[in-house]
Amino acid sequence: MFLSRIRLDNFRNYKELSIDFPEKGMLLSGTNGSGKTNLLEAVFLLCTARSQRGSARNEIIGFSSDYCYAEGVFSNGHAGGQMPVSIGFNRDQKVSMTADGRPIASFSQWLGHGMAVSFGPEDIELVQGAPAARRNFLDIFISQVDPHYLASLISYKKNLAQRNRLLAQKISDAQLDVYEEAMAVRGAAVFLKRREICDVMAPLFAELHGDISGGGERATMEYRPSVRCGDDALESWKSAFLGALRTSRARDVAMGFSSIGPHRDDIDLYVNGNSARSFASLGQATTIALSLRMATVMLGERRFNDTMIFLFDDAISYLDSARSARVFPLLEHRGQLLVTAPTDRDGGVFSLPRFIVRDGTVAAL
Repeated sequence: MFLSRIRLDNFRNYKELSIDFPEKGMLLSGTNGSGKTNLLEAVFLLCTARSQRGSARNEIIGFSSDYCYAEGVFSNGHAGGQMPVSIGFNRDQKVSMTADGRPIASFSQWLGHGMAVSFGPEDIELVQGAPAARRNFLDIFISQVDPHYLASLISYKKNLAQRNRLLAQKISDAQLDVYEEAMAVRGAAVFLKRREICDVMAPLFAELHGDISGGGERATMEYRPSVRCGDDALESWKSAFLGALRTSRARDVAMGFSSIGPHRDDIDLYVNGNSARSFASLGQATTIALSLRMATVMLGERRFNDTMIFLFDDAISYLDSARSARVFPLLEHRGQLLVTAPTDRDGGVFSLPRFIVRDGTVAAL
């Protein structure tokens, strides 16, 4: 699967753009502010209905317009099939989505037609940032490979919000019981899926990190749920989580918020046995973050027996030349690779068709 065509109207600095994408991918070069990252954002939006930067939809609409529209065609290189998709929205928060000519009613239905993983300078927060960045990383990827996970996560967050509201108001225990039961059911599914994915991802991550670092460093990852359970049974996780919620209730009432649950999970990352968050250099942290993203690419391949789209923004800014040179061979032939780099600064690392971006226009070199 790859994105063969894209059309944009009033998307960031792209007033109008229509371009065909090579199946192998492309390298987009240009000065800062020319629109390279914006184009990758449009691709990610067509795959996930969200911005990889976490931007609100109003921020994506061009300054001089009241609406934004993105359209793409996903192609299957082997079977020759195509899937046209589109998403549009205005400043009044009205959204219209279609896939293969049919309206899409919810964002959970949107996922699945195009699998995308994004890596950029902001991903340093996966290592050096707060746990929320690592949870968001897991949630976005798992939601693309498992639609049931997204439904559980959305339901869990709704019940969490209700429990927090009751805690702040010091409402009776009987009402809290209702939401805690619902949180335990949905939260157990989230805990289990996160652990399953992390267990499979961990050896891939370690291997990729070793390849990029040249074998000179050893990195590990471990999922750290806020609730502990000794087995993989859904009912066991539900019971453990529900018990923890009841045990923490008095403390949570005093604080006014829920202190345990999937919203408090984290991923522990280590390099050479030391906490990466505390001790990794900028280059080491970048290598760890990139290895995490690349591990999801390979895990997605395994899940779907299909290739993915990898968005590589400002690819080599924080890596030394040796590490940069090791990256492309690991990604080559694994899917469509869309790379941005400042003009004349990629050092020939990526042997991709080259395009120049200038003030919201894209042209082949």
